[in-house]
Parts: sequence; C-alpha cells; structure tokens
Amino acid sequence: MDVEINGTRPLDFMIPKFLILTEHPSSKMRSHAVACLSYFVPINCQSLYVHIDAFIASLFKRASDDDPAVRRHVCQALVLLLAARPEKLMPEMSNVAEYMLWSTKDRNENVALEACEFWLTFAEDSDLAPYLFPLLVKVAPVLLDCMVYGEDDLLWLEGDAEDAAVPDKETDIKPRHYSGGKGHEYEREPETNGSEPSGKRGAYGEETINSDDEDDYELDDDDFADEMSTEWNLRKCAAAALDVLAVRFGADLMNVLLGPLKEKLWSEDWLQRESGILALGAMAEGELRQDGVFAIAADDVSTGQVASIPSNPIWSHSFPTSSTC
Repeated sequence: MDVEINGTRPLDFMIPKFLILTEHPSSKMRSHAVACLSYFVPINCQSLYVHIDAFIASLFKRASDDDPAVRRHVCQALVLLLAARPEKLMPEMSNVAEYMLWSTKDRNENVALEACEFWLTFAEDSDLAPYLFPLLVKVAPVLLDCMVYGEDDLLWLEGDAEDAAVPDKETDIKPRHYSGGKGHEYEREPETNGSEPSGKRGAYGEETINSDDEDDYELDDDDFADEMSTEWNLRKCAAAALDVLAVRFGADLMNVLLGPLKEKLWSEDWLQRESGILALGAMAEGELRQDGVFAIAADDVSTGQVASIPSNPIWSHSFPTSSTC
C-alpha cells in the first residue's frame, strides 16, 4: 500500500484516518487502528513518518486504555519504534521506560509479553546501551520476576509429571537455548520445500483456524506438550533479555541482581528457586562466567547447596561449575 498512484499516495489519506480511529469509542476499532499504524513503522513508511509525532502522542493517550488488546498493540508499537526510530523515543525515555516496566508486570500475559519484548529489543541494540544502563537497576529485577513459572507452564509440568514412569523421547530431553540474538524468533520451525505454513495468519501475524477445520484441530497430549514447550512466552522472553543484558553489561548486571538472586535461590518456594536457577543459566554467557559472585552462586547450585526442586522442569542451560567459571 505504500505506493504512489497517479501522483498521489493512498496512505497520505489513510494514516490521518487511522490516527483519528485510535480514539474511537469501540475498543476493537482502537486496537485495529493502532495495529494498522504499527504495521508501517518497520517498512519506513514516509506517509506515517510525516505524522510520527502525532502517532507517538496517540500511543501515549492509549497507554492506559481499559482494553488489554489496545495496550498490547501500544506496547508492540513502542517496540517497533524503538527498533526503527529510537531517536523519537529518547526525549521521553524516562516516561516510556516507566510505562513499559509497568506493562511488563501487567496481569494480562499478552500485554506483559509485548512489553518484555521492548527490553529485549533495547538490549540487542549496542548503540542504545548508554540509554539502557541507567535503567538496569529497575529493569533487571522485573525481568527476573517474569521468569517464575506461570499457570500455563505449571499445567504443562503437571502433565509431564503424570508420565514420569514413561521413558523420555529424544525430543523430550533435547536442550533448548535462549539465544542472545533475535530471541523473539525462538525455536520457530522453518518452512521447507515451499510448503504452506502450518497455520493461516491473521492481519497482525496471529495464527488462525478455519471454521471448517475446527473440528479437526485437536491436539493429542504429546502435541500439546510439544507446543507448550516451544511456545514463545513471557518467561522465555525475560530469560532471553537477561541473556543479552549479561553479554552487554556483565558484572554490572550481576551487581544489580545479586540481592534478588540470593532471595530466589534460597527461597522456601520451589518456583522462586527454579526461576533463580534459570536466571543463572540465562546469564551464563561471556565475561560473566568469570565474575566471582556468579561463580559462587552457580557453584552452590551445581553442588546441591541450593534446595532441590520438585517435578522435572527443563532448564535452558547447563550451569557452569567452579572449574569452568
């Protein structure tokens, strides 16, 4: 749509209309309007960039919208703007950061996940490191809290515990890693031989199911477990962000997280302990392995000084022992 037809650009007329619709009484219309505008950010659409200040202002207006779908698309738009036009957010970064921190703790996991993507995108851009460093003391503990198992994860683990006596398949025990690269592309299966994708996509990338196929769309237990284990979620996004932060800031990150990590590793709640161990695994990259505090904490885990964890959760890294740190 970002084309010129007979000397005119349709988007020059459509973008202002979308901006008006961000204040529509219907939350669905507001959500769609923000989503449509966001679509044109990564493609450097000049018709949008002419109105980019008005677009950012509309995002701020919708930041506290009652509808979580609207807030989710606001967060998504801010992530895209950070990646494509970070200079437009920097003057208001203190306010944007506070909003994204608040949204990362949103009760709606879809909102929280989109907000968490903001920190992953922020960390991945080395040019933005000077702007991110002052926020580290606030961001890192929030990411750590996001790594505690959610309700859906626990349901998956309970199902895994029920077949504890059944020998594991190779795919069950294959290690999964949080990448320091584009973590939000986690474990996506490639499409091969030009075949059609496994599911149809909606206007904003979501997978949809044809009504004709709904009766046939039933996952057996194994398929459900595989889907749950590879699905990109808040916990994995937070771990990926912490991974990149560890590479970017090293010992500075460990200094920020030392207190919170101690509380989690020696907590009475196994969920808190598990999230602390996952955090150590996520941070086991680069120069941080040489950090003395990290080595002690990791050694406590590997030698069994941290209390055991029930069930059979899958962790994403092997933890370095004192001999490898």
